[in-house]
Amino acid sequence: MEFIAEFFIEIIFRGLIVHVFGVYPRYYFFKFVGKQKDIKYLSGESQLYDSTDIIQQHVFNIVIGFINFAMLCFVTLYIVYEMF
Repeated sequence: MEFIAEFFIEIIFRGLIVHVFGVYPRYYFFKFVGKQKDIKYLSGESQLYDSTDIIQQHVFNIVIGFINFAMLCFVTLYIVYEMF
């Protein structure tokens, strides 16, 4: 049972928050400002300078993912409670 809970937490945390709310907004932001970055670089799969670059990209994705997820939850709750 513990494995199943761990599996779902991993899917929600890593799949949704880190990748969807962390990597993709950073990718579109860099694309918008004119500094093209590869998705593999932003997700930390490819090294540009050294091995610490992988850790830094992942930390950025986690922080930005949590901020975006929190804003989405706040906006959703605001809309739901304003309508009813």
